Amino acid sequence: MLKSVVRHLKSKCLFLLPLLAVLNAIPSWAEPLVWHATDGQRQFTILGSVHVGNQDMYPLPQIFLNHWQEADGLIVEANILDTKMPSFTFNPPLTHSLLSKEDSETLNKVAKQLKLSPNDLSYVPPWYSVMSIQLALAYNLGLQADLGVDYILLERAANQSMPIYQLESVAKQIDMMKSLPSNGLDMLLATLHGWESMDDQLDCLLATWQTGDKAKLEELFADSSYSPETDAILIDNRNQDWANQLSDPKRYPAGNYMVVVGAFHLFGEKGLPQLLTKKGFSVRLLTKEGQSQCEW
Repeated sequence: MLKSVVRHLKSKCLFLLPLLAVLNAIPSWAEPLVWHATDGQRQFTILGSVHVGNQDMYPLPQIFLNHWQEADGLIVEANILDTKMPSFTFNPPLTHSLLSKEDSETLNKVAKQLKLSPNDLSYVPPWYSVMSIQLALAYNLGLQADLGVDYILLERAANQSMPIYQLESVAKQIDMMKSLPSNGLDMLLATLHGWESMDDQLDCLLATWQTGDKAKLEELFADSSYSPETDAILIDNRNQDWANQLSDPKRYPAGNYMVVVGAFHLFGEKGLPQLLTKKGFSVRLLTKEGQSQCEW
């Protein structure tokens, strides 16, 4: 969110920050998971997105690209090709007023490692501090927002004059972040407290995504969480809203649609595939499940 980064580094949003080193270890046959959902009138081909990346993440699964040829539109979380960012202000409490002395020292250490100004991370809300850390880490790893899955597909759709639909606006996403408990303090604390092991976690999470290891992805999803209130705001409530939109024939009439959302929106009982099943859609995996070798 806020263009291309959604969540923090030690939870479900780790999927948004793939690590370069692990890509060379992925078997050539492995591929990310792709779902297909239909109610007889509408068909949705669903791919979990990694929002920053590099060329080694491509091409995408062939079955997804095959369905693309007959698509009537692309559905994304938010159209990040729209460069008109809404104006907004930072509401207190800000990060510097919420951290203990020890956590403040850790934040300064992280800022130094990422070549960021400590003040730029301290005098903003915690959720914004987290997003700044994510972007800086991604860039330091050689990753690019314009090589994220959704960005690549948005560009392709625009070049082909394919209709683009968004499930929510960037302004709505900002309002959501501002509604988090203590401005997202639990996200920032999880990031700071898990900083030393971040590389290993990134390795494992990306490996599971790239190999399509569904069982491991579900395990990691279940193991990584914030408070129930924060998870509800960032994941559960949005999934339910998206399922309601996709099942509305007035919003999406009969046709074939490609759906690209953050990968961790697709797992668990409250994940998008399960919610669509409960709404009467027939949902199945189109890709072969793989098996990663990483351990959490």
